[in-house]
Amino acid sequence: MSEQYNWPSAMLYHPTGDPINIKPIDDNESFGTDELETFIGGPIGNIKLDNGMLVINDKGEEMNLPLNDMASKNGYSLYGNVMFVPKIIQAKPIKFDIKDL
Repeated sequence: MSEQYNWPSAMLYHPTGDPINIKPIDDNESFGTDELETFIGGPIGNIKLDNGMLVINDKGEEMNLPLNDMASKNGYSLYGNVMFVPKIIQAKPIKFDIKDL
């Protein structure tokens, strides 16, 4: 089963200030590469987590972007803007026999 992400619920973490909710333009289901590069400020990379994915600037440290303290709480040193995209979690159906009720 492939992982699915809830792109319309993405959060953008700036190095300073509060995170903001961002959505793909034109009500698309996910962001285009150009959109992601604009939000992140450079070439994109990703880090998969148990509950979602971080979209990062692959060259953030090389570009001397500021350390993103909020996004770095997962044990990584992340620089510049970072986007968190939650994973879509689908509950497994519970099977039971009506005789058990």
